[in-house]
Amino acid sequence: MTAGELLKKAREEKRITLRQAADDTKITSRHLQAIEDDNYMVFPGETYALGFLTSYAVYLDVDPDEVKRLYKGSQLTETETPLQELMQPTVQMSDYVERFAKPLLLIPLVILFVVGIIYLIVHFASQEKTVDNPTDNISNSSVNFTKTSNAVPDVEADQVKLSAGRPSPHIIKKGRAISFSIQNTEVFLVLRDIIADEKSGGYNAAVELFPGKKRYSLKEEIPVAMEDAAIPRKFNVTLSGVTATNAKLIIDLGEEIPSAETEAATEVRVSNPDNFLIRLDGVLTADTYIEYFVDGKPGKRGLLKKGTQLLLEANDSIQIRIGDAGDVKLTINGKAEVLGQKGRVANKIIRKVRDPVEQSKFKVVIKDA
Repeated sequence: MTAGELLKKAREEKRITLRQAADDTKITSRHLQAIEDDNYMVFPGETYALGFLTSYAVYLDVDPDEVKRLYKGSQLTETETPLQELMQPTVQMSDYVERFAKPLLLIPLVILFVVGIIYLIVHFASQEKTVDNPTDNISNSSVNFTKTSNAVPDVEADQVKLSAGRPSPHIIKKGRAISFSIQNTEVFLVLRDIIADEKSGGYNAAVELFPGKKRYSLKEEIPVAMEDAAIPRKFNVTLSGVTATNAKLIIDLGEEIPSAETEAATEVRVSNPDNFLIRLDGVLTADTYIEYFVDGKPGKRGLLKKGTQLLLEANDSIQIRIGDAGDVKLTINGKAEVLGQKGRVANKIIRKVRDPVEQSKFKVVIKDA
């Protein structure tokens, strides 16, 4: 067994998704996937690879020394050259030239011939097509939503998860953005520029808020309220620290205020799937058994008392089992749902799915587990 196979097996036994592991360890999903695939070429050096392996092993309660031993064993690739190979006569370059020169001369001629055929086919096809198909235009505009919509900035964005009532610090590099969800509305905050303040000797940050493309100027330690007609609620952003290339922003969503208009939506259009959360709100109307998993990670399990509040948020899925479906009153993304009849056990999986036509649109689907 390799180091990657050992770590992957440990993660799957704990029923932890790769995304959850990335959130907990602060190691990107790409690097965790590379570790589990034993693909260490993505790391700049062995020191980095060993560091990530150790952190991942500690997180999964796996012996780090065993992981290092398996890793070292997989890197021992040097072998002795067989005596028979050393005694073989050396092949001269002239031998290859004499054998392959003539066939290689034919390759450019074949390529030119194929290119010419393709050009003629495309040329005649474009002349015959005189009327555009309007349905093609609609489909293309849906698929390319993230490229053409004003709601998406023209820079790379890092997705972060925020919680109401919990101010959260995040570092943005100049020319990049962070994206997050406010009541399932995708929001982008772009750090456009960092400007030196001659009076104070410090820096100010110029940021841009999407989807409305509003610009704000931030001064250190001064909260700025941001709002937009397309965003369900206001939120505060404070410039907590800044250098010539990076800014530390503290984002405070404040306490959540339910909105019937925004929470009633069961379909949401976002460019980043992680910005569409599944939200389950509920209250027990009687004592009943509850068991649930959020993104594959186990939550509470057992007999819960009447009046117990349920508030679950997931990126991908929620699986919930209720001893008596009639003893729970709940909503999923603001829509009232009944998971089963009174006196019956309910065992449901709640997932988000992508619209097959409009790739930027998602909705919630409830099925039997």
